[in-house]
Amino acid sequence: MTLKLRKIHRYSWFLLAVLLPLGWLAAIRAIPDAVYQNPVRASQPEPLPIVTQSKQSGDFLFNLRQDSLARRNQIEIIISKPLENPNTTVLVGLDDPATVHTETLLGLIGNRGVWRFELDSVVAKSNTFSLIMEDRIKGVPLRTVAFSR
Repeated sequence: MTLKLRKIHRYSWFLLAVLLPLGWLAAIRAIPDAVYQNPVRASQPEPLPIVTQSKQSGDFLFNLRQDSLARRNQIEIIISKPLENPNTTVLVGLDDPATVHTETLLGLIGNRGVWRFELDSVVAKSNTFSLIMEDRIKGVPLRTVAFSR
């Protein structure tokens, strides 16, 4: 190494000795205080206090919940094992003989855990209704659970 290269090498190390700690401090200051992210799935509504009906079907537990004034109703699905069909859609069907059979989409369920869906007033006041779980891609019904009052 020549004298000129040794001199450049020495000054570059002195420069790095100053710039590296400054870069490190600048990187620490650039970290944001809080990072807010949208959740992957919408948060579950809080469970209503009163369980009016409960049904077990395989690895699923279905609870029909309502508030203390019986104004709001909610269906709660508790899944104990992972689903075989990851694209499981939950529908509610009205089975009243006075009305035409209609199905309302509640939503999708995924992994095991607790899933809650609000029931509208028409379903809540119906004497009988059924929860239909189906694979919408294949068009195959997977499970049907009937509720009656």
